[in-house]
Amino acid sequence: LVLYYAFFWLLYRLVKVGADLITRSEWSQTRPAAKAFVPLGSRIARIAVIGMGVVALLAQLGYPVASLVAGLGIGGLAVALAAKPTLENLFGAFALGTDQPFRVGDFIKAESLLGTVELIGFRSTRIRTLDRTLVTVPNGKLADMQIESFAVRDRFRLSVVLHLVYGTTAAQMRDIVAGCERMLRAHPQIWPDDVIVRFFALGTHSLDVEVSAWFLTKDWGEFRTVRQDVLLGFMEVVEKAGTSFAFPTRTVHLVRGDV
Repeated sequence: LVLYYAFFWLLYRLVKVGADLITRSEWSQTRPAAKAFVPLGSRIARIAVIGMGVVALLAQLGYPVASLVAGLGIGGLAVALAAKPTLENLFGAFALGTDQPFRVGDFIKAESLLGTVELIGFRSTRIRTLDRTLVTVPNGKLADMQIESFAVRDRFRLSVVLHLVYGTTAAQMRDIVAGCERMLRAHPQIWPDDVIVRFFALGTHSLDVEVSAWFLTKDWGEFRTVRQDVLLGFMEVVEKAGTSFAFPTRTVHLVRGDV
C-alpha cells in the first residue's frame, strides 16, 4: 500500500510540476490563449491520477474492483452522453487554444460572421460585430468553421479597374498607363515589387485598365487614407491626359424607312 501510495503521489506531483513548467515556458508566453487551458488540463490529469490510485489501492486491499470499474464505466458513459455538447465545446476550446487561429482582440471572419474577438471561454467565444452587437459562438462549432484572420495581414491590396471613354486615343492610353504606374512606384507606402498597370480589355462601354498594388501598412484606417490619395492621383493622371472616365451608356440609332 505504501508503494502504491508513493507511486501515485509521485505522478500527482509530476503533473503539477509539469503544468508549472509549461506555464513559465517560452511556448506559453507566446501563446496566451493556450496558456489559459493549462490549469484546466492539469486539474483533469490530477483527478485521473487520483482515480487510478484509489482503484489500485482498493484492488490491493482485496475489494472487487472489476465490478466497481464496470459500474463507474457505465455511469461515466451516461454522463458523457448527457454532457456531449459541453464536452464538444470544451474540446473545441482546447483546439482553438492549441492551433491559435486567432487571439483576443483580433478582427476575424468566421464564415458569414465578421467582427472582433472579445473573449475566448471554455464553452464559447464572444465576437463583437461591426454593428456593435455581441455574438456568442460555441467553441465546438467555431473550431469546425473556416476562419479568416485579418490581424496577421502584413499589407493591404489595391485592386481596381479604370474605365475610360472610347474616345481615348492610343497615345493617351499609353500616357495614362505610364503615369499611373509611375505615380504608384513613387508613393512611399506602395510595395514596389508587385505593381501592375495594364490596358487589358475593350469593354462594352469603356476601355479598361487593370491596376493592382500592395500598401505597406497593417492599419485599416491608414489604408483607406492612402487608398484615397492614390485614387485621386489616378484622376489627376486621366485629366492630364485629356480624357475622362466612362459610365454605362447606350446609343440608339433610329433608321427611318420608306413608308
